[in-house]
Amino acid sequence: MDNGDGRYSHEVRRMKMFLFNKLSTLPLLLILLHAFPLFASEIDLVSEPVYVRKGFDPSFVDSIPRVDEKTVLFIPGSKTGSRKIVLKELSLEGLPQRDVFSLTEYPPESFTFLTEFSLAGEDLAGCFPKGVYFANIGENWAIYLNGHLLGSEIHLDEKGRITAYRHYRKVLIPIDPRIFREGGNILAVRIIGDPTNIDSGFHRSTPFIIDSMDRLNSLRSDQTELILIFIYLFVGLYHLFLFLRRRGERYNFYYSAFSVMLFTYLVSRTSAVYAVIPDSTVLHRVEYCSLYTLIPLFGAFADYLLVGRFSRIMKAYALLYSALIIVTVLPVSNPFAIDVLRIWQVTSLFALVFIVFYRIGRPVLSYFKKLFSDYNSLPRLHRAARSAYRSLFFSTPGSMLIGALVMFGCAVFDILDSMFWAYDLVLAQYGFSAFTLGITLILANRFISVHNTLESSCEVSRKEMELASDMHSRLLPPAPSGIAGWDIALSFKPRHGASGDFYDFYVEDSRLEGMTIFDVSGHGVSSALITMIVKPIMFRLFSTMKQSGLDEIIGKLDEQVSREMASLDNFASCILLRFNGPNIEYVNAGHPDLLHLRRGYGEVAIAGDGEGDFHLAPVGQHIAQKAASVINLTTEKGDVLLLFTDCIIESRNARKGPYGLNSLMTSLSETKDLSAQEILDAILKDFNSFIPEAQILDDFTVICLKRTAD
Repeated sequence: MDNGDGRYSHEVRRMKMFLFNKLSTLPLLLILLHAFPLFASEIDLVSEPVYVRKGFDPSFVDSIPRVDEKTVLFIPGSKTGSRKIVLKELSLEGLPQRDVFSLTEYPPESFTFLTEFSLAGEDLAGCFPKGVYFANIGENWAIYLNGHLLGSEIHLDEKGRITAYRHYRKVLIPIDPRIFREGGNILAVRIIGDPTNIDSGFHRSTPFIIDSMDRLNSLRSDQTELILIFIYLFVGLYHLFLFLRRRGERYNFYYSAFSVMLFTYLVSRTSAVYAVIPDSTVLHRVEYCSLYTLIPLFGAFADYLLVGRFSRIMKAYALLYSALIIVTVLPVSNPFAIDVLRIWQVTSLFALVFIVFYRIGRPVLSYFKKLFSDYNSLPRLHRAARSAYRSLFFSTPGSMLIGALVMFGCAVFDILDSMFWAYDLVLAQYGFSAFTLGITLILANRFISVHNTLESSCEVSRKEMELASDMHSRLLPPAPSGIAGWDIALSFKPRHGASGDFYDFYVEDSRLEGMTIFDVSGHGVSSALITMIVKPIMFRLFSTMKQSGLDEIIGKLDEQVSREMASLDNFASCILLRFNGPNIEYVNAGHPDLLHLRRGYGEVAIAGDGEGDFHLAPVGQHIAQKAASVINLTTEKGDVLLLFTDCIIESRNARKGPYGLNSLMTSLSETKDLSAQEILDAILKDFNSFIPEAQILDDFTVICLKRTAD
């Protein structure tokens, strides 16, 4: 019995030591991950110098000017990772100076901004799509890389006046990777705008980068913010429903109006709204007017909830901000509207102090004093702690004050940021969640029904996910058997129930006519739904365009998919093969390369390597396809073709190293005299020894084809 206890204690000590060693290395791992990011492809243009020229000429966009030119302004790179460049703050000769609250409107002028970055030969390897990302740019603009126009939002009439403003946040422009060149690359931006307007130029300080489209789409995504924003809308509508049921509780109406206007303000600042309202002048006026309503509505809510009436101070602020709204909706210039915004920024600080510390804080203090006197039998420190706890967590003003203090701090930061720093973090959208929590503490019992509704919705979502997974799996055929001249095996493992990977085999009378493999950007149901759009289109085009080249088929596919996915940010890479006995036509649209094992030579090669640029851009990306050649392959008995999505070469193990293309080629080369399934099993065994299946973070597809006839 003693020996058993001793062994048990020894095992416990070993387990504790193991956990201690693992946990003690966690801070070091976090530091290393921060110091060495998982991907090194990002080009931070904030750290590069910028050259500014007044005016624009097509010859400007592909050369860096001399710094000693009088018309050129040199702006050094930022070592801090943040830099804003606006026209009105540039020290260029001849720029007009505008007085505050001046109604004078200045005509737009053109400026050229240039920066240079270098790429080594290995940086150009692969064909994965990249893009350039601007945190903020306005008022009209066009972007060039090495003399090629990437995107333009220039809207001028015949007199050179701006007809539609495009001062946008989170601008992402796709780049055809073939435009990059080894050595120096020049990114040029033409800016057209009022030189006295703070929105002309790059008003937000960071980021300004070139990176892969996947990472930039993730950076540009408003998904998290939109979820939070729509929660605020839901809260507002819920309190409107409460007011309609209980008209005497007027604070519910003002809280509803406050939440809805906060929703309007926040959603007007997202990049998603540009698809609905493209003109930034209209958006800015909506943003400013909704912002001006927030403090009067919040003050009215606090007044009616705590004292049952609208205070004179908040009525005065309501009148002031109503006047600001009237001025803002008038046809005044954008700089004048920003001057009006400065009035709100200064006066709102005093209004927030009144609401938080007087209207909400004063009742909390009164309740604290009452409790402190009631607990006179307790020690003084104990009395203070208990009184503070109960006054904050067991009273309506106290529950409000906790969230109001958080929201106050966030709002003050946002106001100062908009006036001085331009980080554009908008912390108020998160701070308001703390205030909402305080209101939830007051009205907790009213949300029980909402909780039940959410549970029911989750069950419906789960069933819909299972249905989507089942539908997607039915779309994907098994590896065909009995194919003349070919032995085929495949492995498909979606990360979620539904996947963005898909493939198809085109078989006629036991002959393999063709096959394709696709990888739609993103994961889950949204990507799977896109596969349901692309798969039948691809099948129809392949079946009806048998006399056309594969590049023409991909071009037609890109045209139709781009039209179907015009409002989406997704794109799809693919490989398309057409078989004619041992001869194969091959085209690649932004997909990982096809591997070819020549049994006679015993070596693995990248199909088409050395035959020029045959890669097309991914489909559905809304960029012009450049001409690319179709590769013709000849196979012999025993040759193997391997197709795969990017998961197998990009997956990283605990050491954060990728499996990589070289490892895959080595694994394939070591298979001898095996069937397609045995070859695939050997590859998967090597891959799974590198990274456990549970740690795979992407949809996984590998297809092996072995030639079985001469």
